[in-house]
Amino acid sequence: MAAKISNIAELFHRFHACELYVKQGKIAACLISFKDIAERMSSIPMTEKEKKELHEDIEGFLKNLAAHKKFKEIFGEFTFGDTDLATNLEFIKSMITAQEEEIKQKIEKDDEAAEAQRLQIAKTEELKKEEIKRKTKEAIKFIDEGNLPQAVEIIQDSEEIKEGIILHYNTMGMQSRETKQFAAAVSNYLKAINITPQDENLYYNTARAYFEDGKRDKAEAFLDKALKLNPEFQEGKLFYDHLLKLNQKAAGNSGSNGKKSGGFFKKLFSAKK
Repeated sequence: MAAKISNIAELFHRFHACELYVKQGKIAACLISFKDIAERMSSIPMTEKEKKELHEDIEGFLKNLAAHKKFKEIFGEFTFGDTDLATNLEFIKSMITAQEEEIKQKIEKDDEAAEAQRLQIAKTEELKKEEIKRKTKEAIKFIDEGNLPQAVEIIQDSEEIKEGIILHYNTMGMQSRETKQFAAAVSNYLKAINITPQDENLYYNTARAYFEDGKRDKAEAFLDKALKLNPEFQEGKLFYDHLLKLNQKAAGNSGSNGKKSGGFFKKLFSAKK
């Protein structure tokens, strides 16, 4: 039950809620609420300016209300006359009172219909999620079997399935790195790259796995791909700086004949000029 209206601010707030009900097509709820407004108006202190504004708003509201299809379903064809507002308010109060029980029943039916619709939408969404989950598992199975074309056929244009696959292999890769199974980590990242070849994060993660496995050249090659995809990739740039320092240190320790990391850093230096 709505709180009693005790001041002009609450009155305007309740009235604007009625206007919203009309826009939403909730005419029955609007009528019950508006009856309360009409009954309380005379007892609410208001300035002449507030009274004028409220009266003008209500006159426009009543015209819109009478024109609404659902209002006509309850009261039939009806137009509020050009008489004073007080007369129109008394008239609509009597109309609502005469059919109040029917209006309340309609509110209950509308609420039940809205709840049924909400449940149906929720059920549809749940079925959609289950279908995406099923297709994601199926696609992963084909990828693990080396049947990439079949997996791509399942994915089609579904970003949700693609995201699920990437999340799966990225998570598997991270778990493998934590247990120092670097070959398995690389294998998982490469499977993800086959699905999303433009994701710099996957190349970066692969580079990290190779680096942690002591395979510096391969780490640099995959980091190169990550930075080519996104030159502003912050984590990639930090990793690049780290590798650069390691290579400079190694070169300094071994003198001019020391092994330097081939074309990777040379290319990146050239690109920055």
